[in-house]
Order: sequence, then structure tokens, then C-alpha cells
Amino acid sequence: MTVAIISSRFPRFGAETFLGAELNGLRPHFDRVIVVPVRGSLFSWKTVIDALRTICLHPTRLAGVVKLLFVGANRPSVFLKNLAVFPRALAVARTVELEKVDHIHAYWMSAPATVALVASQMTGIPWSASAHRWDIYERNLLELKAAKAAFLRTISDRGSRDLAALIGVKHRRKVARVPVGVNVPAIEPRRSSGPLRLICAANLIEQKGHLDLLEALGIAARRNVEYRCDIAGCGPLRQQLERRIGELGLTRRVFLRGRVDHARLLESLRCGEYDVAVLASRSAAGGRMEGIPVALIEAMAAGLPCIATNSGSIPELLDSTSGFVVAVGDTEGFAGAIERLANAELRADLGRNARTHIARHFNIEQTGPALAGLIIQS
Repeated sequence: MTVAIISSRFPRFGAETFLGAELNGLRPHFDRVIVVPVRGSLFSWKTVIDALRTICLHPTRLAGVVKLLFVGANRPSVFLKNLAVFPRALAVARTVELEKVDHIHAYWMSAPATVALVASQMTGIPWSASAHRWDIYERNLLELKAAKAAFLRTISDRGSRDLAALIGVKHRRKVARVPVGVNVPAIEPRRSSGPLRLICAANLIEQKGHLDLLEALGIAARRNVEYRCDIAGCGPLRQQLERRIGELGLTRRVFLRGRVDHARLLESLRCGEYDVAVLASRSAAGGRMEGIPVALIEAMAAGLPCIATNSGSIPELLDSTSGFVVAVGDTEGFAGAIERLANAELRADLGRNARTHIARHFNIEQTGPALAGLIIQS
């Protein structure tokens, strides 16, 4: 059986790095797994030519697909997004036919699911999708996609509830929860003395709450907590964060590392370069909240306790047995959690619990077969 994975950008540009482990979990169950990024060649000549070939091969299907896709768009933003990826979707239809694909699975219910839907309608190949967080609340033809998909995989309980509510009673049976899985590595012992070493792996965007994190780190510094914090990620807030680090007097404590290779980051976690993972995510209208952040799952798998806010589905991952969950925007509470984790014995206890929790519930050796089973049964 051959499966086509429709990603947004993976494996390019260092995006959707969680898909590396997901694909490793899927590959043993299929003859072939190919990856087709939506944005990789969105407006290339090859895309145009392949789209035209699809139209020539299946001219009678085109009108029905156009009607499905654009008549049902409930907002101009959804219409324009789907219009932009429509040629790419037709080109992907050509690819999956040439590759003799048996099933198409899209990651994200937004544009990638639109591409999978169009490719399926043009070729007759069944499809499914994974829903994460904001892509659910964007409501990009959700009911239509639910009607046409073989199943819709969610990564959290909250995502399952919200998606089921949005697509209506008729298609709720198609919603299945399978967490994102990670590898649980062999780890090296951590030191129990010296300054606390914090890691925040998150793109430098407002939703990730870096400004709140800096405020909390400033409070912790004033309380004489000895620490250093690496922030790994790129994004539009870099200059603003650099200024704020200077204003708070944290230039010798907080370091913006830019984009860090994912494999290098995982090795840093595994070999004990960090003691605690932190994430001060915010929540906003339109579903702009966390799902279950893979950065935290990976840190916990390596035996790190975590401090995070209660944005989105984070409380499904993290509790008092493996770290601290504080309210969004509660910088005093966040600083207090950092101060408490200066205690090496507490860190060790919470880290062991965190690792055990991931091994039991987010291990790719379990989640990979679960997702593969849904695809095979469809």
C-alpha cells in the first residue's frame, strides 16, 4: 500500500519537524510513504503543467470539484486561500496517480486538507487529514471535508470535542484521537548543581508568549535565581525581544539562538544540556492557541520537567506530576515555578515522571501503528 502525505512545507525550510517522527512511525506499515508539500512549488511551471494534464485527463470532474470548493466557501479569506492552492491541488492529483497512491493523508485541516480533497475528488483515491489546533477553528470547509474524508484524526481531546461540534452529528464518528508521537531516546544523567539551564523552543511569534516569558525571567532574576535561558527559534519578534532583553538587564542570562537544527536540539535535550523546558504561550481569538506542543513532548521524553501556560490543550500533556502549568499571562506564577525548579531533587522527580508519561502515551511506537491502522481500515 502506498500513502501520500500532504504537508504544508515539510521537509523544506525546517518546518513541521514533528513529521519526521510521524513518518518513521508510519513507514513500517506501508510499502511506500511519499511526502508532497503544498508550498514547495506552489506557483512553478511544473505545477501549472501537471494541473493542466489533470484537467485534460478528468475534464468531466473539474466542474463538480470547482462547485464543491468555491460555492461552499463561507468567508472571502477561505475562498482566496483555497483558490491559491487549487492549481497545486490539481498538480498533486497528477502526482498521486503517477505514483499509484492508495491513500492520501493531509496534515492540517486548512490548505493541505483542501489539496487532499481536490486530489481525491479528481482521482477517486480516498483521503483523510490530521487536525491540530488553529486549523480547526479556521473552519475552512470543515463540514464538506468531514463528509468527503475517510476519517479526521485529532491530536488532543479538546481538538476532538471542538472538531466534532463544528462538523455536526452526522460525521462525528469519523473523528479519531491519535496524539502526535515522538521517539523516547536513551538519555544521559543531568548535573545537579550550577545555574538552572532553561530552553524555550518556539518560533518568535506573538502566540508563543516570549514577552511574557521575558517578564517572568526578569522577576526570577530579581529574586536572585541563578539561570540561563536559550530561546531557539526565528520569527518577526526578534528585534523586539532583543530590545526587551536589554531593558530587563538579561543580556547575560537570556540568549536568542535563532533557528536550531532539529536533530541538534534533540541531541542537546538527550545529553543533558538543559534542565527545564519553558513555554509561555498565549491564547487569542480565532483558535490561536496551543494544541499539544511537540517541543514540550520532546523535552519531556528526554526527562525534562516543563513550565507552560494553560493555553489550548497543554493541560492534557502537563500537570503537577511532571512540571507546572500556570495561567496565560501570569508572569509572577511563571517566575515562581522557575524558582521552585532551582531545586535539583524536585527537577529530577518531575523529569522522571515526565519521561514515563511520554513513554506511555506519546511514544511513536504506539501512535504510529494507531494512525497507520486508521489509514489501512479506511
